[in-house]
Amino acid sequence: MHVYRWDLDRTYLDTEIHSIRGLIRTALETAARKRNVPGSAALMRALTDHDDDARVCILSGSPTQMRPVLEEKLALDGVRYDKLILKDNLGNIRRGRLRAVRGQVGYKLPKLLQERVGLGTAVGETLFGDDSEADAVIYAAYADVVAGRIDDSELARILEAGNAYTDSVTRALKATRRLGRADAVEDIFIRVDRGVPMSTFDMLAGRVTPIFSWLQAAVLLRERDRLGTEGLVTVARACAEEGQLTDRAIAALMQDLVRRGLISIDSLLDIFAEAPNLAPVRAAVEKSVALLKGSSREHAVKGIPDYIGFLRAVHSRLAT
Repeated sequence: MHVYRWDLDRTYLDTEIHSIRGLIRTALETAARKRNVPGSAALMRALTDHDDDARVCILSGSPTQMRPVLEEKLALDGVRYDKLILKDNLGNIRRGRLRAVRGQVGYKLPKLLQERVGLGTAVGETLFGDDSEADAVIYAAYADVVAGRIDDSELARILEAGNAYTDSVTRALKATRRLGRADAVEDIFIRVDRGVPMSTFDMLAGRVTPIFSWLQAAVLLRERDRLGTEGLVTVARACAEEGQLTDRAIAALMQDLVRRGLISIDSLLDIFAEAPNLAPVRAAVEKSVALLKGSSREHAVKGIPDYIGFLRAVHSRLAT
């Protein structure tokens, strides 16, 4: 079994969550009017089509009151999922927990750890999020806790830096003590949506992979055999149509993967050679990546992640 954990807003759905007007519009939209981030629905379907034993678990900061419309939207998209976990914002307001309404670290990190309890050490995971909130640091810390790379005191420190309430810290620590330790998280893909600089992600010591399109993630997942060739073609078509990507734009995304050392030129070209339906863009990709021969660097950011420094950097940027 392999678990794919997804965020919703700005990761799966193209929603505006950074203004009051955007939040109101998001809350009032019907399922049919909600828009996908280009390629997101195609990628989620392709992952489960490739592996019957795959599990999709969605953890979102959207309020529980939106469950009916979100379930309808996922059904319209033909997405097979196992869990849809939403935030009880009304309950937080009633209890005076105002920090919990906007805060994600104290909500998502304990919930991820609780969801991991009971899964065997052989169960791997792939995580999908965006840079509009704190997904990168939440996912990176989660991966390190599950792998046993950080202890309880460091976990508590991260949660407190994320303005988590004491009971959220307690829940996270309790779940951690029940985990089977394993280096279970294979990939963390963070969609760069709000322009967080690539250098900022280096603070997480290579734990996450920033991407500009879900097509980039699909190519890397195809290389790992988490996605089939047919699935990759479907995602490529969806990204091209929904995101209005030209052949040159796709080639530029592929060049970016090679330039950052996320995939070799040979592996990339082999993947495109496997997919005759991608022949129209293959020439553009070949021409683009040929410019990088001998110049790509290894993707190996070393060191200890600076979770709290990353949180501060992102919060400071989003506040401006």
